[in-house]
Amino acid sequence: MSSFRDILKHSSVYAVGQILSRIASVLLLPLYTRCLSTADYGCVAILDLTAGILGIFIGAGVAQAVVRFHFDADSDDGRSRVWWTGLVWMIAAASLVAGSMLIGRGPLAELTLGGDVADGSFFYLLAIATLWMNTVAELLQTYLRVRKWSGLFVLCSLGRLLLNIGLNVWLLVGLEQGVSGLLAGNLIAAGLNTAALAGIFLVTMPYRGLDIPLLRRLLSFGSPLIVQALLSLMMHEADRYLLRIFGSLEQVGVYSLAYKIGQAVNMLCLVPFASIWNVVMYEIAAQPDARRTYAIVFRHYVNALLIVMLAASLFAFVLLPVLTPGDYAAAIDLIPIVLLAFVFFSMHAQFCVPALLAKKTAALIPASAAGVIVNLAANMILVPRLGAVGAAWSSVLTYATFSFGGLLVYRQLDRYPYPFGRLFVSTLLVGATFVEVRYGVFSRIEGLLTQLLIATLVTFVWAIVLCGPAALPVIELLEQKTGRRLIPSAIRRRWMPTPPQQPAVV
Repeated sequence: MSSFRDILKHSSVYAVGQILSRIASVLLLPLYTRCLSTADYGCVAILDLTAGILGIFIGAGVAQAVVRFHFDADSDDGRSRVWWTGLVWMIAAASLVAGSMLIGRGPLAELTLGGDVADGSFFYLLAIATLWMNTVAELLQTYLRVRKWSGLFVLCSLGRLLLNIGLNVWLLVGLEQGVSGLLAGNLIAAGLNTAALAGIFLVTMPYRGLDIPLLRRLLSFGSPLIVQALLSLMMHEADRYLLRIFGSLEQVGVYSLAYKIGQAVNMLCLVPFASIWNVVMYEIAAQPDARRTYAIVFRHYVNALLIVMLAASLFAFVLLPVLTPGDYAAAIDLIPIVLLAFVFFSMHAQFCVPALLAKKTAALIPASAAGVIVNLAANMILVPRLGAVGAAWSSVLTYATFSFGGLLVYRQLDRYPYPFGRLFVSTLLVGATFVEVRYGVFSRIEGLLTQLLIATLVTFVWAIVLCGPAALPVIELLEQKTGRRLIPSAIRRRWMPTPPQQPAVV
């Protein structure tokens, strides 16, 4: 049970930072969408995508490799050499790749943004400098997670967030700098955050030398992750390039807004959990009932994800028109599709555990390759016909192929008793509930507060259903307070063998 306590304790701390970060993102949507046109928003999306591709080649999977070899080291000196070797490599690789891209940023801007963006070269200057900072910071943040310093991790993250918000408001609203102001704010915040993380690392991890043979092992472990991460990024964001080719930067901007909201909601669930899960899953492997534990974690996680996705889809329909101008209205119907895609995508983090435990990271590649093939084929067919809607449904097909295609591969290494039947039924019923409320109830009932109340009640009901027995004591308390029977007799007999106090007759 200590593993479950670790997951809950540290995930809850990470969740604080993630919740505040995502709330800030939503609250800042009116600022970004009013200070940036849909074309500007599309430009930022293309810059982020290109920087992400470069970041994969710089990182070379070293952060994940360092975590794995940290647990293999049998002394403090050995762990120090693992971390310092990984950090020095990360700095050297980041400098080499970023320097090369800075030299060729002009042609890169014309290729990715098109000739109509006059300041494309300057945008890439700011984006590549930010990339260097973020790549180094990734390893330093991983160090805090491995040490389970979740409070310190969140403190640094929130400090960067608040600074970034302040800079963006000043540069976008006060100075009206547009895209260049947004990128400059990101660069300053990234630089100060990386400096703070580096200071913590230098103070707490004494230098014990570098280990070149160890570096070869780190790169051997991490190199397959480059291919897997690159394929994963193509699954996530290759449709931006296709939308620009077959459509326009305006379409890229609308789709990117919907995708950003969907990704933010997914990260709200996935990132706090994954931040400690990537450490705890190795500890669980040593337990005698590890397979059952992995299956239990998977069931609870998917149920929680379904609840959050349902709530986000309903609340987005109600609130997005209030938060964004009319140019972004088309994003409303894209968000539920993107969220459905992320339900499938997030399952892969659980399915791939056998490959990580066996140190067979090359086994991750076939699922990503299959996902990319489906992604490119679906986008080539659907985007020219349906535009952003086609890109969204392509993501659903892509992520389903990615996760369940990967499961077929990973089950050759080990099999966990995942409750697929129960989760499949839950997914269908939650989806049907959304369709009925969105296209049935909301079409007949107007009024912001009324729709928000309906969305809240629907989410609450499904939270009770999917949480199962854990919610029954709360409902029993409501029975005692209201004097009404709320728990059906069949459920009471199954989950509450001790007769509860009879509610008062009113």
